[in-house]
Amino acid sequence: MEEKTKKLTRFGAYLKRIGAKAVKIKEATDVDPKNISLLSTNEKRTIYADEFYKIIYTAHQQTGLGENEFNIAIDEIFPKRVRVNLLEEFDDYSPEGKFFKKYTQQQSEIENKLGIPNAKISKYFGDKEKRALAIEIIAFAEAIGLNVLQTFIEIYGPIKIVNNSLPALHIINDRTNKVFQYITAYNNKDVENMITDFSDNIVFLNFESNRETMRKEGFDDVKKQAVEALSYFSEREQIIESICHKQNSAEIAINYRAIAAMDFPNGSKKGDEITLNGKSVFEFSEDGKISRLTDIS
Repeated sequence: MEEKTKKLTRFGAYLKRIGAKAVKIKEATDVDPKNISLLSTNEKRTIYADEFYKIIYTAHQQTGLGENEFNIAIDEIFPKRVRVNLLEEFDDYSPEGKFFKKYTQQQSEIENKLGIPNAKISKYFGDKEKRALAIEIIAFAEAIGLNVLQTFIEIYGPIKIVNNSLPALHIINDRTNKVFQYITAYNNKDVENMITDFSDNIVFLNFESNRETMRKEGFDDVKKQAVEALSYFSEREQIIESICHKQNSAEIAINYRAIAAMDFPNGSKKGDEITLNGKSVFEFSEDGKISRLTDIS
């Protein structure tokens, strides 16, 4: 009788999507592959902070993904997490007051606002073996405006990954051509040539200041957004400053300039010149299609 395939958890679905392998992760960390399997298939399995960091960070390094992907992993694995701003009520304080409040709020208030059980935080002070949940570290770091990945690194230390080989030269050249074709078509407002190398299940993401501001999934929705965006600017240009290839991706640093053709919620007015520096990460499927495009500014 054929063995029934186990349903994947959000954790498992994420690892599968990026092509991560439990055995390879084990080679770089002390995480047991069995634990990775349980986290991938058992919804009741506890996701501890140390394991989450080691598994996801290592998986990203081994599959050629950048550090910004850590936030994407959090969004996909914990989409319904508590999101609060613990500093919002202190907006009228002086800069010094805000700084001290950032680190001196009452434990009970933090627990209440983040949904952490009463008096649980104090248990970490007296028990060296007590392990925090991943969601607790994530929620607290986000709530006081910290970089989540850097918070994990500060707590658990950096992870050095040795194995991160590049693809063959002809694959790098092919990816480079596709990236340059996309940018050229973008500058020419040529949507058809922008999307010509997109996969059917393409995902487009936009991040501003480490916050996801847009997500479109599927070829049709991404194309629709690309067409709609034509009306945003009377002029627009991306200039590639550098390109960095990894195992499954290519990352470009860009200079961006545009003239607004409408008023925007962020305060930019029609006719304003917009300039910024950013980067775009192109992820590729096994058949060479662009499967994910992430714009970061």
